[in-house]
Amino acid sequence: MNGFESFIAWRYLLARKKTGFISIISLISIAGIALGVAALIIVLSLMNGFSKELRTRLVGMQGHIWVSSILDGGGMRDYEDAMDTLESIPGVTGASPFCVYKTVLMGPSKQNQYAAVDASGTDLSTIGDISDIRDYITDGYLDFSTDEDGIPGIVIGWYVAQNLGVYNIGDKVYMMGMLDEDGMNDILGGVMPPLIPFRVTGMFSSGYYDYDNSVVLIDMKKAQEIMGYDNKVSGISLKIEDAFAAEKYTEQGGLIEQELGKYPYFSSNWIVRNKTLFSWMQLEKWAAFIVLSLIILVAAFNIVSSLIMMVMDKTREIGILKSMGASKASIQRIFVYQGAFVGISGTLLGSVIGYTVCMIQDKYRILSLPADVYFVSAVPVELQMSDFLAITIVAMLLCWVSSVYPARKASMLDPVDAIRAE
Repeated sequence: MNGFESFIAWRYLLARKKTGFISIISLISIAGIALGVAALIIVLSLMNGFSKELRTRLVGMQGHIWVSSILDGGGMRDYEDAMDTLESIPGVTGASPFCVYKTVLMGPSKQNQYAAVDASGTDLSTIGDISDIRDYITDGYLDFSTDEDGIPGIVIGWYVAQNLGVYNIGDKVYMMGMLDEDGMNDILGGVMPPLIPFRVTGMFSSGYYDYDNSVVLIDMKKAQEIMGYDNKVSGISLKIEDAFAAEKYTEQGGLIEQELGKYPYFSSNWIVRNKTLFSWMQLEKWAAFIVLSLIILVAAFNIVSSLIMMVMDKTREIGILKSMGASKASIQRIFVYQGAFVGISGTLLGSVIGYTVCMIQDKYRILSLPADVYFVSAVPVELQMSDFLAITIVAMLLCWVSSVYPARKASMLDPVDAIRAE
């Protein structure tokens, strides 16, 4: 900034009135900008926090990548060799086989208490390498052992338990066995597939409704027995160091294809499976950004009004400056600098307020949530530098644009007419 122009701008901005206070309109402008900036920072941080929590729980339950085969009815033979190959790929931190099939689970009473579920055969020796399922167990344990009667254990989602009327660890549930090729005809003929008893050994709540309402976990060997898989699995789940690099592994010609070959394997990742969900969340974030930016826009209109009033109040001084040799560009910069001062002050104040509120919430968890309704016990926040930069740029740009018109009007004043006006 030019020293002369910035000095005059600062003196005009801090011009004392008869009351001894700075212009009330300038204060309102600063407060409005600070409010808008703080609101944007807080709201976007909250949305980032919820998105991160959801993303963490999604990938924390099932891993990042799933590799399957198109042969043998979708089963994968010799999966141990495939696991060894996949674990050798750079960036892969864990691998675990799984067997999954859709079935119906019935409650202890077997009367109008049933749920359509995805039964997931789980390998206890490797599940910890790709999943945080043990962290989400709310009752009981991740245990598939059989009791003295030979009934195996099952771990069910919290909403599945509610639908089945299961309230205690040890309750029995009954799983419908797999249908053979003539299974549908048997059902239509009144012959039901066998019901396999299980003993509830644990309940989990991941916070993701679709998962907690549809997934049950059983021992992988038991799943293989029910599905008729002889040394086969449905696929292999992988966990990688950088979850957002998943597409680099699964894309055509990616790392998995380079190691396993293209046929008969195919792979998918968590980003593709949840693309619609996260696209919606990103759209919602942008919508909130645009709507809350209107607060800053309203404050920017206050800058226009305050600068116009300033020009009217300083008409004589502007005429004197121009008669002393000040150029139109200098006069215009004086008032642009005033708008910049207001914008910088409001933006810095709002940033401090927003950052402080977010840090207090992140550290002390003041705003709590009912854990039985939401998947977190407190409102999560995540501060992102990209959001700070975007908010700062938008705020400063609006303040600069708002000061252009009054500054240009001031620069167009004729010095003689300006002095005569007084």
